[in-house]
Amino acid sequence: MSWNVYRLVYQAMSPIHIGWHTLGYIKLTRHYIPGKNIWGAMTANLTRTYGSKGIDGYKEFGDLLKTKILTSYFYPALDPDKPLLPHFTKQGLCYGIHAAEDCTAKNDNYIAGEFERLFIGSFGQTAILPQSNTAEDESLHESEYISPCINEKENRKPVFFVGYICIMKNIALKDGRKVGLTTGNVCLMPAIQELFVGGDLKYGWGHLKLQNSPEDEGCQKKMFGYEFVSNCNSPPCIEIPKGSTLPAHLKVESGLKIKGDIEPLVGRQWGTVRDREGKEISGAGREISSTGVCWMPGSIMEEMEEKKPQTLRIGEFGILTKED
Repeated sequence: MSWNVYRLVYQAMSPIHIGWHTLGYIKLTRHYIPGKNIWGAMTANLTRTYGSKGIDGYKEFGDLLKTKILTSYFYPALDPDKPLLPHFTKQGLCYGIHAAEDCTAKNDNYIAGEFERLFIGSFGQTAILPQSNTAEDESLHESEYISPCINEKENRKPVFFVGYICIMKNIALKDGRKVGLTTGNVCLMPAIQELFVGGDLKYGWGHLKLQNSPEDEGCQKKMFGYEFVSNCNSPPCIEIPKGSTLPAHLKVESGLKIKGDIEPLVGRQWGTVRDREGKEISGAGREISSTGVCWMPGSIMEEMEEKKPQTLRIGEFGILTKED
């Protein structure tokens, strides 16, 4: 395989809010960090560390992290060796290591209600009118977050996030600077030590700090327990056996037989639009990006006709696609 894959373990140093959707005045959070959030944080860090072209620098490093450096989804964990991926069971949605027909079959699993009780909190906020020092009308809202630590059985435990970074071998920027994890003119390690992801960053939320040494752990042969396919075309691919869960979103248009939930994967990103006078205006969130309708992480791979593991390609932002 022409890629090196490294495991990254981050500790949550503050609450993590990954915007999902709104229920009334409550802003719900996803229970994991999608690859796009990690992509945005790493792009910002790399550009600030090695870029010198302003907005063009963000585009260059952003494209690099879409094509030649790929990030997986990141999942919470109390033990970095046991990330809590979602999966559907007879008891409903469950969080733990790989799929299980019975969520109670493994002590490391949590049913959805128990996971939310331990890991999810919320914080109420409102805007204040400076003239009267009272709450601004219709500004009250409540934001969910993934807690940076939990209390389980009277023990306080830190929360980690576990994921992977895939780096193509022998890559370089347009100006010839070589890129590597710990070597080259553009060294990734200083730029990925601390990340800020998600919403409410101005309140200090979203702080992640790297806890492991990816290079010392060496190149990974598996991703969340799934084997890499050595003869796969670039980018890297993993094999998902029957009954196992998807570790990321997968496009419904792949035509595979899946059991689970679907959702439209839509977001906002930096873009340029024209105002009423035809003047171009650039800024964050001005362009809508759509991946399409996808199977959600935790959905179960059903039986394939050939009765062998399904090969899925890891694409930009860690989203899965069917390998042709």
